[in-house]
Amino acid sequence: MARKDPIHHRTRLRLDLAFAGTGLQGWQAQARGTTVQGLVDAALSAVGHRGPRVVGCSRTDSGVHARAFTAHVDATFARHPEATLKGLNANLPPQIRVYRVSVPGDSFHARYSCSGKTYRYHLCRGAAVPPFLAPYVWAWRGALDLSAVADAARLFLGEHDFSAFTTSDGRERNPRRTLTECRIEERGDLLCFHVSGASFLHRMVRCIVGLLLAVGGGRVGQQEVRMALSGENPGFQIPALPAQGLVLWEVVYPAGAEAIPFAGSLPREGLFPIS
Repeated sequence: MARKDPIHHRTRLRLDLAFAGTGLQGWQAQARGTTVQGLVDAALSAVGHRGPRVVGCSRTDSGVHARAFTAHVDATFARHPEATLKGLNANLPPQIRVYRVSVPGDSFHARYSCSGKTYRYHLCRGAAVPPFLAPYVWAWRGALDLSAVADAARLFLGEHDFSAFTTSDGRERNPRRTLTECRIEERGDLLCFHVSGASFLHRMVRCIVGLLLAVGGGRVGQQEVRMALSGENPGFQIPALPAQGLVLWEVVYPAGAEAIPFAGSLPREGLFPIS
């Protein structure tokens, strides 16, 4: 049951939200362009917050969507939790919704407490993309060997050097990452790539799917995939697919990070246009 207590001065709040990234410049606030962080900060200010910026679990790129996204803020206002939830959503555009406001304790951190993320990338192979899916998928017109794609996807499991799958900014960090899931799911004309791991580099998922499509199209073999995963230069530029097909699907926190629900509830599985 939702708590009725007001939020007191400097209380760390956990916000579970979702957003459609079309037309937004990603999560992180920028000098130019509309961002999710900037809009959430403005909504917090509208309900009385005068403290630091909201902190997100991930820095999603421009145009990337999030079915599940977690943030935290050290709130400086005193409001009942239901009023906080309603106030935030009343001051956010329809493409951003806060589903739940909770109090996790001061040790919780939206980014550093996160133990895993799942991304999905959606492709549509039909002659015409359904209009209601168009903002969330990328149209694919070429031939595709799905068996070759599935075989290559398994090569990504485990720990590898993903230097070839990121930008120059990403290469400045430790490029070694561990994937616990990398697979393709076929649903008629819709192809869904599932990629899970503890953390990801800039554009990493879009580059992974880009290379898998190159394998499925016969332009790249498994030997080149292995070379790219070893940190060697594969001899070609791995394409990062368009952002519109990418969704941050799930964020995972250890059991100890469970918050005391204040108001709201998480969305049902089927609420996203592609379940």
